[in-house]
Amino acid sequence: MTIIPYLYDTNRQRGFTLIELIMIIILLGILSATIYARWPVGMEEEAAAKEFKRAVRYAQHKAMTREYTTAGAAWGIMVNADSSYTVQRASGVEQAEAGYVNRCLNSDNPPPCDIPISTGSLYFNGLGEPLSGGASFTIGVAPDSKTVTISPATGYVE
Repeated sequence: MTIIPYLYDTNRQRGFTLIELIMIIILLGILSATIYARWPVGMEEEAAAKEFKRAVRYAQHKAMTREYTTAGAAWGIMVNADSSYTVQRASGVEQAEAGYVNRCLNSDNPPPCDIPISTGSLYFNGLGEPLSGGASFTIGVAPDSKTVTISPATGYVE
């Protein structure tokens, strides 16, 4: 018995057709457009707001654990025009550790800072309450900006 070879097996080319390649490109395009539309925004501002809240709470902690005799001895936070912040005494004579002096949000780079903060200062008494009422700081640029508010009565940071 003789077996006749199947002729189409040897001549068949292997690979993708042009239509298959175009369909894959279209599917990848649809997938990437869907992912891009659902990608989260404002994460950098959210992280910066958390860092700023931590710095405000640290200033409160220093005010409550250090000697408080006059308003000049109060500890607080000051935001400069270049969007850097410093934790210091109200008199400006004593500052916190180097990590809290002229610091930019989410960065170890020197000022000017990438993420803007509204300028202002806020100092706390020995109970952690703001001396001059509450304050509000805006971090970032609209529409992704975040607001950090310090309660005037209790000093609660939200």
